[in-house]
Amino acid sequence: MKFLFPTFLFALFAVAIPVIIHLFSFKQHKTVYFSNVNFLKEIKKESKKRSQLKQILLLIARIFTIVFLVFAFAQPYIPTNQNNKKQATQIVAIYIDNSFSMNALSEQGQLLEVARNKAVEICQAYPAGTKFRLFTNDMEPKTQYDLNREQFIREVSNVHSSPVVVPLSLVYNKFSQQTANAKNSDKNLYFISDFQRSVTDPENFSDKSIYSFYIPLTPNNVANLYIDSCWVEVPAHRLNQEEELFVRIKNSSTEDYNNLPLKLYLNDSIKSITNFSVKAENEIVAKLKYINNTSGIQLGRTEITDYPFTHDNNWYISYYVEPKLKALAIFNNTTDSNEGLKYISALFENDDYIQLDKMNINALQISKLNNYNTIFLLNPESFSSGFLSALQNSVASGVSVVLFPSIKNNPLFNNSFLELFGANRVVGIDTTNQKISGIDFENRFYKNVFRKKEKNAIMPNIKGHLQFNQNIRSSESRLLWFQNNDKALSTLTYKRGKVWVFSFPLSANNEPFARDVLFVPTIYNIVLNSLPAQKISFTVGKTTSFTIRNNKDMDLSQPIKIEDSKNNKTFIPSKSSSSRGVRIDFAGQIKNAGHYFVKNGNKTVATMAFNFDRKESDLHYISAAELESKLSLLQLKNASVIRNVTNSFSEIFDELQNGKQLWKLFILLALAAILGEVLIARFLK
Repeated sequence: MKFLFPTFLFALFAVAIPVIIHLFSFKQHKTVYFSNVNFLKEIKKESKKRSQLKQILLLIARIFTIVFLVFAFAQPYIPTNQNNKKQATQIVAIYIDNSFSMNALSEQGQLLEVARNKAVEICQAYPAGTKFRLFTNDMEPKTQYDLNREQFIREVSNVHSSPVVVPLSLVYNKFSQQTANAKNSDKNLYFISDFQRSVTDPENFSDKSIYSFYIPLTPNNVANLYIDSCWVEVPAHRLNQEEELFVRIKNSSTEDYNNLPLKLYLNDSIKSITNFSVKAENEIVAKLKYINNTSGIQLGRTEITDYPFTHDNNWYISYYVEPKLKALAIFNNTTDSNEGLKYISALFENDDYIQLDKMNINALQISKLNNYNTIFLLNPESFSSGFLSALQNSVASGVSVVLFPSIKNNPLFNNSFLELFGANRVVGIDTTNQKISGIDFENRFYKNVFRKKEKNAIMPNIKGHLQFNQNIRSSESRLLWFQNNDKALSTLTYKRGKVWVFSFPLSANNEPFARDVLFVPTIYNIVLNSLPAQKISFTVGKTTSFTIRNNKDMDLSQPIKIEDSKNNKTFIPSKSSSSRGVRIDFAGQIKNAGHYFVKNGNKTVATMAFNFDRKESDLHYISAAELESKLSLLQLKNASVIRNVTNSFSEIFDELQNGKQLWKLFILLALAAILGEVLIARFLK
């Protein structure tokens, strides 16, 4: 306990006055004569004891009256924080949580409306001339500017719900950075929020000098069932491919849900539907299967029904299905290379989906490599540095390259190709005939290719193959191998593309492989798996850029625009070009969930699907008591939790600024002491 006016405590010396009065009686006594005083002597003994007790009690009551009055005038208080505010000026910042969860109702009304009103009350409680700063989840640049009272109230009235979710530490640390040079001012930061567990992180606060005040708004009990996320195991999409979409559904309520429908809409038509059940405070993963019957842009959304929160009932997805896949076979003038070309050409000769082009390496147009999904290198005898550099850029942007190596002359030249992509190096040649004896049936590449896994199946015989070192740091996956355990085919990922490495040439010497049942699914699947992975969805507020893979139809002289499919509103993002494609940046400009078209002139060159952050859907809050305990454990001595949020803020402003005032209590105690003195004098005879 401390005193606002401690000099008044000198008045405690006034306690000596009733003590002196008690010690020295100034009352004049009269002598009365009686004929017989024996009986009166007995009465006198008894009355004297009661009189002394009465005088002592009166003395105590008078002392307490003086002490309590002196304390009241000294204005005692209990500091709200251990450190007193000592600066003449104060900087006041108020954070209004305007996330979707603040749309919930409480006994006082909608939480966001209550938060706006409370912010205005805080503003009006401070003296005229105080400067304010307003923070919301949108974290707009204007938060760094000071506002007067009228400007602040006007800005508060413009605060609306936002899909952006930010942790409290982001607000706290940003305010700390903004006021780092304000050495002669106290920094006050008010948090008005429902304090969801997912965003309440005082352990990440950068410093402890800020006076922070927490005003928890408690919503009514609500239940929420929501789609947490969607994903596919195969991130590439082709025509007539069976898709398997996984949907995680969470139940944050205390109720079980049974046999509810989960729907998938694709291009505005219902594509798949299933039922699901989920227990209270639990989650499930549902599966939706369908087939890509059409090519081009696919716009989809999964949907459930739940109230009152509807912003998380949908999950939007989008991807592109290539109408045709383009493959390129690069050959040279050697016999082996031309023989390999013959086998590849025969495989794709009458294919309606895969278009095969052929180019002699001596007349190769390097600039066109990015136009293909798959590039076959048929028994090359050398690599130029320019060709390797262009090939590396193409693979980085999403092209797949397949190497059938030459084993004649000096096969170590293949290492210049392998080293570019981090593949295992060639260390020698095995000239013996070896049969392919192993297939990785568990790999997705060969999954569902064969009806049976025959242990003693007759495999093709290969006449000579390269041997590679075994680098455990390499990300290569072995798909086929020989009897001596040497690899026959491996694959690895390089940035957005893939590299497939055979250990033997495709030539007449290895015609058994070209005519084997293994050849067709292996080569065909390589092309089908050459499609680059596509991300089917993004998060509003988190994803700020997108890369458009090099597209021959793009005209960079034309502007790139992003169009909202719901309302056709457009905006122009910033852009930059690289070997991987065109990067567009749109930070803060996409605020709603849904589908967005990326347009180059009048052409749609890409699509994006955005969803709201699901942190707001997890309706678990931290209570005021838990928050106080957490702040105490973190030793945030300048932090206070305001519990009586229903009271007008002006009623608790003095307590926050000057501590808990006790003068009223001491006035009451003084009155009680006076009343006690009156009762003693009246009833104690």
